[in-house]
Amino acid sequence: MIVATDTSFMKRLLPTILLAFLLSCQAAPEPSATTRAAAVEATAREYFATFAERTDWEKLCAFYREDLEFEDVLLQIKLDSLWKFKRFYRWDEEGDRFRKLSPDQKHLSVASLVVSDSVAVARGRVNPFYYDDNLIDTDWGMDFTIWLYFDDQLKIRRQVDWFEYDAPVLRAMLERVDRIGHETPPEWLDLTPP
Repeated sequence: MIVATDTSFMKRLLPTILLAFLLSCQAAPEPSATTRAAAVEATAREYFATFAERTDWEKLCAFYREDLEFEDVLLQIKLDSLWKFKRFYRWDEEGDRFRKLSPDQKHLSVASLVVSDSVAVARGRVNPFYYDDNLIDTDWGMDFTIWLYFDDQLKIRRQVDWFEYDAPVLRAMLERVDRIGHETPPEWLDLTPP
C-alpha cells in the first residue's frame, strides 16, 4: 500500500480522480443531431430517387404523413392533407399522359441536398418529358427547390415546392388569383372529399 505524505500531491490528484469518477457515471449519450441528420439525409435521398423514377406512386406517398401540409409557392396552392396532395400530383390517374423521353431517364436531377436533423432542401432540375404528347422542354428553365420537413418518425409532415413553371402556367395562375383570389384552388384541382 502506498501512503502519500505530500499534501500538495494529494490536492493535485484528488480533482483528477473525482473527474474520472464523474465521467464514468454519465448516462449513455442521446442519439446525436449528426446521427439524426444522417437519417434525414438517407430518407430524403430515397424520396428523391423515388420521385426521379416516377413509377411507384404508392412508395412516394408512403413518405408522407396523412396530415401533410403542402404548399406550391408559385402556383399559390396550400393543401392540408395527403389526400389533397394526391389530388394535386395525380400520378396514379395520368395513364399515358406523362412519358419520359426514355424509360431509364430520371424525371428530375438533384444538384444539391442540404439537411439538418429535421429538414432537407433539394435544388435541381426537372428533365424534359412528354405530357399529352407535347414535349415539355428546358427552354424556360425547369429548376426547382423542394423543402421537406420531417417528423420524429422520418415522415414528411410539410413540403414546400418552388418549381420554375413556364409562362402559360404562370399566366393561368395570375388570372386565377385575379379572378377568384389566392385562397381558392384552381378549377382543375378537385378537392371534393373522398
